[in-house]
Amino acid sequence: MIRRFLALFRPKGVLVPDISKLAEGEARSVDVGDILAGGRRVILCRVDGEVHALDSRCPHEGGQISIGPLHQGKFAVCPLHQYHFNPKNGKEERNLCGAARRYKVVPHGDGIEVFVPGVG
Repeated sequence: MIRRFLALFRPKGVLVPDISKLAEGEARSVDVGDILAGGRRVILCRVDGEVHALDSRCPHEGGQISIGPLHQGKFAVCPLHQYHFNPKNGKEERNLCGAARRYKVVPHGDGIEVFVPGVG
């Protein structure tokens, strides 16, 4: 009974199908939930064969982290001030800015589930 109760408060994953199209060293954006109703735009990055999820907003001034090729094949970039974020831990490469918010990613068949608190 308590497990069912606690399950009500656990974030639910949002399925992103066919993640195999995301190439190594690339980033793409997906909307998780309804953006106008509290959802999030998330940047998916494939680094070292793993997919990582970052919030699309830079923590510095809310700029949008770029999609497409990652800097040096491993850093997501905010074009406003050229901050380079490591998708594996969210930290900015040169420690010039706070860490980008990361979201839990779980493989699910040929896709992934992205867990964004409050969305799902």
